[in-house]
Amino acid sequence: MDKYIGFDIDSKKTVACVVQKGKKDRYTTLKTDIGQMKKFLQRLRQNGEKLHLTFEIGGEAGYRYDLLIDFVDDITVSNPTKMTWIYRTAKKNDRIDARKQAILLSIGEIPKVHIPSKEVRQWRATIQHRRKIVNKVTQVKNRTRTLLKANGFSKPAVGGSWWKMANRLWMHQLAEELDIASEQLWRMSLADMLGELELLENQLKRVTKYLDRYLDSHPGGFLLMSIHGVGPRTTEAVLAYTDDIKRFNRGKQYCSYFGMTPRLDESGSTKRLGHISKQGPSVVRWLIVESAWRAIRKSPALRAFYERVMAGQKGRKKIAIVAVARKLLSIMRAMQMTGELFNEQLVCTECGIDRLVKVKKLA
Repeated sequence: MDKYIGFDIDSKKTVACVVQKGKKDRYTTLKTDIGQMKKFLQRLRQNGEKLHLTFEIGGEAGYRYDLLIDFVDDITVSNPTKMTWIYRTAKKNDRIDARKQAILLSIGEIPKVHIPSKEVRQWRATIQHRRKIVNKVTQVKNRTRTLLKANGFSKPAVGGSWWKMANRLWMHQLAEELDIASEQLWRMSLADMLGELELLENQLKRVTKYLDRYLDSHPGGFLLMSIHGVGPRTTEAVLAYTDDIKRFNRGKQYCSYFGMTPRLDESGSTKRLGHISKQGPSVVRWLIVESAWRAIRKSPALRAFYERVMAGQKGRKKIAIVAVARKLLSIMRAMQMTGELFNEQLVCTECGIDRLVKVKKLA
């Protein structure tokens, strides 16, 4: 006899509901502690009964999944934002939420969330960490330029980039001048900003070095970087968040996972496609669009596709580049499924760049 267990977890307590065919639903309140959860699950396993557990996705979902998987037959992590459409109720409390999950699990209607391995989760976290460092570097650079311009330095001392070595040395000289008068205290702020920038850039180098080394060991790295305009950062993000390509049956499902498909508003005979959904990992959307801009410069076929979508209207540039980004994702899925390299000749407007046939096998 199977037992279906729903956990409603908050920071202090966990309400568990056990649903079993032909028996009354049972509720238990536990402390939100892995040890307490393990003991509870051990008590439930009797006479070879199978245990099926579900709980909602959250920041600690992966950690709990790893530690509880050996105490049940299977764990399903649910997406609460989709669950409300399947099981709508006017009342809401911890017991109702726990029972709702257990009931949906028992009938096979839980909106399931894929939980990758701990190694892949750490890879994803490191990619996100690098992105945050890049954003901080940009913020510090912008603040530094604003400070200099506010004090009369509208241009750097040496022509070209503000951040080339000659101009960095010039900024340090400004910040290190002795006997700073009260009206020039901005120089201390400049010194702090330059120190913060140096610290962040050192962190960025360290994280990037680790990610490069990890990507070199991944079999899909060389495969996806054979696409013109796709570099290591886009490749690693796509691979990390894809995890298992076989869980995506269709290209549209794959693009939808990354939030690159349009929203559908349909009523009666009216059917309208809106903006892309922007669901899923934003870091992949950000990087794949950046790669699309590079791809249309390096790939004649993708350039032709971009111009075909733009249809000579400058106002459609953003629409066209999103279409190229979505097409890149479709190509990446096909390449991961087949293990075949990018073939420029097959990516053409005549065939809609959808067919990946007669491609060179990956050595």
